Amino acid sequence: MTSSFNALYQCSCSEQAYELALSMIDEAFGAAHCFVGKLCANVTEVQTVAYHQDGAVRANFQYPLAGSPCADALKSVDVCAFGDNVADLFPDDTMLAELGIEAYIGVTLRDVSRQPIGILVALFDQQRTFDQVDEQWFKDLAFIVAAQARHDADLARKDELLAELSLRNIVFEQSKEAIMITDNNNRILRVNPTFELYTGYRESELKGRSPAVLSSGQHSPEFYYEMWRQIEQMGHWRGEIYNRRKSGEIYPEELSITVNRDANGQITHYIGLFRDISEWKENERQLRFYASQEPLTGLLNRRSFLEKVEQHISLFRAQEQHASVLFLNLDRFKDINDLYGPEIGDKVLIAVALRLQNCVRNHDVISRYGGDEFTILIADAKPGHAHRCAEKVLERIHQPIRLGDLSIELSCSIGIAHMHSDTDSATVLVRNANHAMLSVKRAQSHSIAVHSQEIEAIYLRKLKLRDKLHKLLRFDGLDVAYQPVIDNQSGRIVKFEALARWRDEELGVIRPDEFIAIAEEFGLVAILGQFVLRKALADLAWIHSQGYNDISMAVNRSASEFNHVLHPVDTVLDTLADCNLKPSCLTIEVTESVAIHARKQAEGVLNELRSKGVMVALDDFCTGYSSLSHLIDLHADYIKIDKSFTQQMLSEHKHQVVIASVIRIASELDMEVIAEGVETQQQQQQLREYGCHFSQGYYYSPAVPLKEAMVLLAKHNGDVQRPNEFSNIGSKSV
Repeated sequence: MTSSFNALYQCSCSEQAYELALSMIDEAFGAAHCFVGKLCANVTEVQTVAYHQDGAVRANFQYPLAGSPCADALKSVDVCAFGDNVADLFPDDTMLAELGIEAYIGVTLRDVSRQPIGILVALFDQQRTFDQVDEQWFKDLAFIVAAQARHDADLARKDELLAELSLRNIVFEQSKEAIMITDNNNRILRVNPTFELYTGYRESELKGRSPAVLSSGQHSPEFYYEMWRQIEQMGHWRGEIYNRRKSGEIYPEELSITVNRDANGQITHYIGLFRDISEWKENERQLRFYASQEPLTGLLNRRSFLEKVEQHISLFRAQEQHASVLFLNLDRFKDINDLYGPEIGDKVLIAVALRLQNCVRNHDVISRYGGDEFTILIADAKPGHAHRCAEKVLERIHQPIRLGDLSIELSCSIGIAHMHSDTDSATVLVRNANHAMLSVKRAQSHSIAVHSQEIEAIYLRKLKLRDKLHKLLRFDGLDVAYQPVIDNQSGRIVKFEALARWRDEELGVIRPDEFIAIAEEFGLVAILGQFVLRKALADLAWIHSQGYNDISMAVNRSASEFNHVLHPVDTVLDTLADCNLKPSCLTIEVTESVAIHARKQAEGVLNELRSKGVMVALDDFCTGYSSLSHLIDLHADYIKIDKSFTQQMLSEHKHQVVIASVIRIASELDMEVIAEGVETQQQQQQLREYGCHFSQGYYYSPAVPLKEAMVLLAKHNGDVQRPNEFSNIGSKSV
């Protein structure tokens, strides 16, 4: 979305501005319906003032707010977006179902006191993903539309004032608008107190004089000629004009001049009404600033940066002026926000912006592209200069940032993409630089990478896997394997951990870390998590039917699921009920990173699940920012020691100390410990001596299909009864 909002400022009337805003939504989003609506006097209905259907202008309409997503949007101070099933979420809004609406995005228009006055809405007849860029663009547009709506309200108030002027002198005296009345020769007869306040002139100083005394000298004779032509022919004129106060200060005003005629149609008076719009002009200046720049750092925003890149692509084609884009991401910046708070995080971002400005030339372009992402356009320079600039940036970013008593160390990953003859858009060039940066992230090298065919191949593979994964999840095409968890004292299996597995006919085995990362990136992780939960619990129900009623199941959950699943607790409990399983049969495993990065959501969801009987395990413990407060706040039932500690336990004394300490602490907190990655008998024996309750790893078994899991159960727990034919396993709908 690189389209500029500048055209909105050039509109001559509100109707034109509203129609242009809707046309911009049509172009940017392809909405089935979009409209600008104003709140009716009863505040229970909205009256549209501009409405588009499939890009075409349609008649305005009025509709009730109760039970509609617009009612939710009016309550929100931010963008209100629903990517799918919006008609189901708001069944009382029959219009959504009648129009076949699937997705919705809306934002409230507010007056200067932040009270709602209207709404800007786009509706879609298909599912639609709204990312941060979409929502910010929509919010920026709504900010400008709201300014126009406020302007309309002011004009409406002025029109009412003029209608009352001949009847009530009190309006003249107390109006907050400046009023001037002249005779038919345009000599001043009266001015009101607000006029005196704005101009600095007393009425006695102006009586009998021409309004030309207020002239700023900034308008041409042609301007005044056209103004008076309209007054004489049409009876009124309205526009912006610059005038001069008595002090000599020039200021902008919005002026309307109306003719008053007698019964014979002869002009008797001219009535001028104006307001000082200096504040409006300052707001307009700020709007232009926010339309192009990011307010925290003062750097260009994403939209303006892409426009600059597009300009340089045109220059490259016309004059072969080389250019490159650097895409910079601060490593683990979220951890800084979590540890020190967003205020410190903002100061770090400002410091980074200043350092970047000191690393580039005056004609290079820097933007804050996203939360912790920055982009730099190295203009009119060969590729070697871009790489030297990246090295300079890397060196400067690695220097500690001192904020009072704090010394914060940063690192970053930088991707570079060079402009070539086949570069067809700014989006592609920045995307290539981003992919190069992500390759550095994956390698965890905190260095620089240049976009290449290899990186492009990785990107294309990611897109292919995304499409394949989406299709697999639609048809439950993934496999779920089960790794046993062993009681260290009895040697019996107490539970299985359910792990998704993917073998593709074309690409072979896809590693879980690869397809889970893709699911996270493209918003599929909640669907993936729910699929594994349904399949694992259905298989657990079958295991119980074979007589192994004491076996439970562990399922992993990611941070995204806590953020994006609408009712996460109900979803888990309903799935358990569908399989006729008790909540205590299920353990939800979350990593330390979830506990930190989604702490607020995680604590609420997990504590509610525990209150219903579901068990909670803190996975990969000791690999992140371990904190005893996390253990206490999350009330975990189990701690899982990461395999990296288990596998080095016998050779590294420090690892032994950590493991023994974790086991002691867990015991004091009434938690049980599961050691992952157990591969040898010696490791198992050592863990048992430390008092570790359970073990999991290749020493016992890798994750296996359900049929092999049943064989393991018979081996470790005894053959309770002869299992049914395995062709029936999992036959229950999942």
